[in-house]
Amino acid sequence: MPTLALCASGFALSFLYPRVSPGWPQYLLFGAVAVAALLGFVVPVIRYLTAWTDVTTARIVVRAGIWGQRYRAVSLAEVERVEYLAGGLITLYVAGDDALELRGLPKPKLLAQEISNLVAKSNPNARGRGA
Repeated sequence: MPTLALCASGFALSFLYPRVSPGWPQYLLFGAVAVAALLGFVVPVIRYLTAWTDVTTARIVVRAGIWGQRYRAVSLAEVERVEYLAGGLITLYVAGDDALELRGLPKPKLLAQEISNLVAKSNPNARGRGA
């Protein structure tokens, strides 16, 4: 989607520039295209580049945020259940805490299965569903 927003901004500029009279309408056009490109391309790309999910044999660490960091670490021994839902959403139900949702990861079905196996090794009472 960010690439489409950038292409649409470039197309709008190239299509409208010859049709706009010189002066303040051109500046308004440049400003509108710059804002659209900034909000539609630059911010999503920076947001994507500042998000990490680390899966180790002991825990899962999720870090994200453009200006402020959001950090959450979950020990696999605390995970009660792992669910994989269509659309690539992996939900980890943590004992005594909010569920942790993992989105946008490559090969989510395989990853959910591997996390479920790691949880079963570290917590024999846990169960995986949908993985």
